Amino acid sequence: MKYCFVEFQVDDSKRFNDLCKVFNEIKKDKDNNFWRNEEDWLIFFDRKALSHFWWTSEEEETEYFRRWFATPVEQRWTDPSLETPWDFYSMFDAFQNGEYQLIACRMVSANRAKLEFEPFNYPYGGTGAIQALVESFDFIILAEDDGTGYTKFNL
Repeated sequence: MKYCFVEFQVDDSKRFNDLCKVFNEIKKDKDNNFWRNEEDWLIFFDRKALSHFWWTSEEEETEYFRRWFATPVEQRWTDPSLETPWDFYSMFDAFQNGEYQLIACRMVSANRAKLEFEPFNYPYGGTGAIQALVESFDFIILAEDDGTGYTKFNL
């Protein structure tokens, strides 16, 4: 069966195994519809992986939203200064609420892997959380098939 996927470059087998461990735990929680506490996810990520996420103080978050709402609506989504990494806990919320089944995280060649999923319907929540998870282990996203067709990313 052909699944939707996010394809990425793998250049570190240990990091890939670490990613697979997290993926399998997310898949288990999603399949069972029983999600562990947010803080329990921290043990699956080393400092390097955690550094990819947005960890704001209350003051930083207040300042960010002040700038967000001060920016004209038509510029908010394209202003690079307003782009932020994923919030760690929001990523898990997106996995929990995404309307798809996680299938597998597997190598497809010597240096490429796919994280595969099957949407239940459209819209299903998109691939943002999947990409954030993959990138947190320092892998580069090469392409995706999100159900609307294959898209190769410009590197």
